[in-house]
Amino acid sequence: MASPAIRPARLSDGEQLLPLLHQLGYPTSGEEVSRRLARLIQAPSVGVLVAADHEGSEVIGLGTFQIIELLERPAPQCRITALVVRADHRRRGIGAALVEAIAEVARQRGCFRLELTTRPDRQEALPFYTALGFTVRPHRLVMDLDRE
Repeated sequence: MASPAIRPARLSDGEQLLPLLHQLGYPTSGEEVSRRLARLIQAPSVGVLVAADHEGSEVIGLGTFQIIELLERPAPQCRITALVVRADHRRRGIGAALVEAIAEVARQRGCFRLELTTRPDRQEALPFYTALGFTVRPHRLVMDLDRE
């Protein structure tokens, strides 16, 4: 299989991102995805990359990230906020290619670290990420903020 083309997401990708978000367990509408994508594309501290098939017309993977400036560090860090490959295209190096593309953006932006969080129910994720060089940091605390 030819390597996927990794590129920044375009507004026209919105509809193709919808099934990938559903695959991650985030039900939403095409209209909402397009609205979010438009906001993210314009934000300087976040990025949305897609993996397209070798013809470049069909989106088969998605990686989103955030560059975070830290007061306690002289350099920012990069956090992967979503990574998903269409189920029928997994185990072909597409996820690894997306991670490497995000890592390259992080290097260019002077980040000292790349991090992510994965859910405990995604058993296949931990071996995937550790094989790419991530190490496990066991504590993560969260506080849900009610929005009324």
